[in-house]
Amino acid sequence: MIQHRLILSYVLSLAAIRSGASPRPFSASMVVTNRCNIRCAYCNFPLLKEPEMTLEQIETVFTKLKRMGVIRLGLLGGEPLYRRDFPEILSMAKRKGFFVSVNSNLLLYEKHADTLRDADYFFTSLDGPPDRHIKNRGKQDYEKVLTAIRDIRGQGKPLTAICVITDFETEDAEYLLALAREERFTVHFQPECFDTEIVMRSAKEDFPQEKARRFWKYILKQKQSGAPIASSESYLQYIISWKDYRQSARYVTGSRCAAGRGYIFIDASGTAYPCAYTKGKTPGINLLEDDWEKSFNCKTPCTECIVGPMLEFNLLFQKPISSIANILNIT
Repeated sequence: MIQHRLILSYVLSLAAIRSGASPRPFSASMVVTNRCNIRCAYCNFPLLKEPEMTLEQIETVFTKLKRMGVIRLGLLGGEPLYRRDFPEILSMAKRKGFFVSVNSNLLLYEKHADTLRDADYFFTSLDGPPDRHIKNRGKQDYEKVLTAIRDIRGQGKPLTAICVITDFETEDAEYLLALAREERFTVHFQPECFDTEIVMRSAKEDFPQEKARRFWKYILKQKQSGAPIASSESYLQYIISWKDYRQSARYVTGSRCAAGRGYIFIDASGTAYPCAYTKGKTPGINLLEDDWEKSFNCKTPCTECIVGPMLEFNLLFQKPISSIANILNIT
């Protein structure tokens, strides 16, 4: 059963981290294209100029990931459905035995619906009601996203909507949670990420620190009251305790990060990094030429962060007993 294999892979990854053995990540997130059909205000992927891997090269990377011990594979972009051969990529990943999540804005879903049925999990993006979502992510057909969500949920496939928080309005969160209840999906709330190659802006000096903290406390309260929130309580408590929200990550002596050991990020050219946030901050390892476990030096430019999925992954390794049940609910 795939869930048992996921947990076993995670446990082996955890054991490798604690013993100081060679890195054995259980999860990988891979960009199949930087191209995208929308322009989110905080995303730099469409402007990154990197060659895309061919299907043959992608298979080479998949083979190396499988040998490495990776079971959970996230396919993302840009917009992954922008690639006409994405169905072949997904099929190849499933043949390799990966648990595959697809992270898509779903605007092209109708064209690919029949060929996406092999995906195990879906992530999409919803930043609140239509006006908020379009302000953050560009003009688009909001209803088309909802239609795709209904079709995916109608198949019994799990789906989580990622909501990037930019203005800390509880009314937006209330709208999204009501929609999630109605359409039977979950929401992962994450802070806007600043100052890295994959995003476009830095935080303003007058960032509303206390308003942000009140917002995260509100989300935690909603989580504790049973709202359909995928974000873990540990994750929300960690964000609440973060000192300066203008800083997405920091290096703290004596603190350890699981990036590169428990999970990795691979860009469109096949170059791997400890995580997405470290792209452009630390040298990458091209998996078409080198092996991650032999080349990774186990050093990262930061050790603590509030970068959405990376924080959840780190908490998996910091609080393993309480986190195993949540493995399927993170990016």
